[in-house]
Amino acid sequence: MPLAKPALIFDLDGTLTDSMPGIVGCLRKVLDARNLGDQGPLERFVGPPVEEWTAELLPDSSQEARVELARDYRACYDREGWLNNSVFPGVREMLFELHAEGFPLYVCTSKQQHFALRILDMFELSSLFTALYGDKAEYASHSKVDLLASLLRQHGLDPANTWMIGDRIFDIQAAHANHIPCLAAAWGYGPPEECAQADAVAPPPAHVPALVRPGKQPHAAL
Repeated sequence: MPLAKPALIFDLDGTLTDSMPGIVGCLRKVLDARNLGDQGPLERFVGPPVEEWTAELLPDSSQEARVELARDYRACYDREGWLNNSVFPGVREMLFELHAEGFPLYVCTSKQQHFALRILDMFELSSLFTALYGDKAEYASHSKVDLLASLLRQHGLDPANTWMIGDRIFDIQAAHANHIPCLAAAWGYGPPEECAQADAVAPPPAHVPALVRPGKQPHAAL
């Protein structure tokens, strides 16, 4: 009897799409509008939830000020930032190959869900995924660990037969906190030292199918 194909849970920013130009562009606009000065390279804010980087940028400010900064950023992203985006080379072909082979595909992203769906729709990728889990303003927790746990629980996925695929340490930490292996998308934004903490590494998207086919999952480290 053939082994069941594992569920594959993809991050979005830096894994499926190159969203950095739109995110960084809107960040620069809202920071300049508030005269917050030079905050160093803004690329580090691509990946974590907005609530995390507003706390870093406004460490001595009120929660209300942080909420306002997040709101201004999201307004810019809603207006223009989300369009400044592209699918990484090879990702579309990888997804169609995995879908054709019968892998159940999911998305779990710290991006707000309505933005994530809009982006996947724009690139005509939504139909490939069983479900999309993104952040929502009303959630008590904005942790990727908790969001991934909800996806696993609500879809009854077996941690022993599931992969998280993402480019940053946040994806690796969320996967391991939920006892599933993580495949590092080395074509994304994560530096080599972050990718080294994953259970496997795919330099280009074309390597993903061979690494996740049944019998390849690493369990010893978990």
